[in-house]
Amino acid sequence: MQEFLHTNNDDVQEDLERFKKMISAEKELYFDVHQIENIFDFYLEKDMFEEADKILDIGLRQHPNATSLLLKKASALSDKGKLREAQEILEKLIRLEYSNPDIYLTLGWNYLKQQNIKKAVESFENTVSAAFEEEEDILFEIGFNLSQEGYFKEALPFLEKADNKYPANENVLFELAFIYDKKGDLDKSIECYNRFLDINSFSENAWYNLGIIYSKKEKFTKAVQAYEFTIAINPEHPEAHFNLGNSFAHSGMFGKALDEYLEHASLSNDRVLTYQYIADCWEQLGNFDMAIRFYALVTKKQKDNPDSWYGMGTALMGKSEFAAALQALDQAISIEPLSPDYWFAHARCLFELGKKEDAVKSLENGLNIDPEETAAWIELFKLKLITEDFFSPVSYVDWLLDSFKNNASVLYLASVVYLKYKEDEDKALNFLMQALKLNPEGAFLISTEYPFLNNYVKIKKVLDKVIRSSELPF
Repeated sequence: MQEFLHTNNDDVQEDLERFKKMISAEKELYFDVHQIENIFDFYLEKDMFEEADKILDIGLRQHPNATSLLLKKASALSDKGKLREAQEILEKLIRLEYSNPDIYLTLGWNYLKQQNIKKAVESFENTVSAAFEEEEDILFEIGFNLSQEGYFKEALPFLEKADNKYPANENVLFELAFIYDKKGDLDKSIECYNRFLDINSFSENAWYNLGIIYSKKEKFTKAVQAYEFTIAINPEHPEAHFNLGNSFAHSGMFGKALDEYLEHASLSNDRVLTYQYIADCWEQLGNFDMAIRFYALVTKKQKDNPDSWYGMGTALMGKSEFAAALQALDQAISIEPLSPDYWFAHARCLFELGKKEDAVKSLENGLNIDPEETAAWIELFKLKLITEDFFSPVSYVDWLLDSFKNNASVLYLASVVYLKYKEDEDKALNFLMQALKLNPEGAFLISTEYPFLNNYVKIKKVLDKVIRSSELPF
């Protein structure tokens, strides 16, 4: 085989030398079709388009009816944006050779460049019908290139047909997994990656992509396994370490997450986000000094990174350094004033500094951005009780109900207020049922914050059923 390739290469070099001498002598020499194709392909691969055009023009003068040369001419015209001229050549060729799959394939790509996807797909279907022994490769080529152009819906039938007929084709399985992911069909994507791995279990790309899909499905235990296989194959895969850290963090395993983020930082030059996640892990582990240290590294590299200032603020609050924390939170809010979490942390910090009226304003700012935060409504309600001399809980809740319709958090608060301040159990129960329909997850919080609710049999029964079984009582 090596000797054969060497001989062919020598032939091409001889043809190239003849062509170059011909150009220098300005005297046309004869080349057969095969020689023309080889010279053309050589120049095309080298991006030497002027020379490629010259040899093709010579070839078509000498062999005006050579299908292979006309196909190359049509492709060259299509690549130059001369789509109509290319189409005329291809339609002429189809009339002469209606069973040649290469003609239909080239015509399909030409239609695609015209954004005529319907005609393109018709041409590709004709290509497959004429493919015979080349069907497997052509089905994949069509599906892959349609996918690369973003035509996932149109690519899918070609790849699914290839998969049905040639189920062991790794390329087909990999591309199908990619398209199913893009279309949001994650279960099918997982199935394809697993089938691929049954054939090729040492593909780090397949394991890595499988980990991403499991992460999207929030199946972090399986994601961890996939990333660990990736790292077993390639221990220096930086993004696998990073994503493995994310999966551990989502599972609450911050110590293990920290190890992976540190490994990523040692392998990658892009460390800023990693430093931020490292800081968050230290904060979650209660090591506020290390958290502050890494948040500071981020703010040094990215002064306008609001999340790092916010993280520094919460870490400083963890150390009860509220004055310094307030400065960091002020910086975060100045960069990103529309983050409710920043305002809620700001309010807590102000409260700890004894600035209760200012804390009320910060809570209100946060709730204007995210009115669905139940805990913030509860804190705001508590603050108003102690900061406003003539505060009326019922009037306030009635105003909230009017201003924030169909808001689960407000409805939870209304159930508390109507029970505690009006002793209207029926109305309180009605508010509670409405809140549970909108957001049943708030049941545990409201029950914990206001344990007196459990003194009322009907309400306790409803809350217990939701909390214990995650089942709505209606």
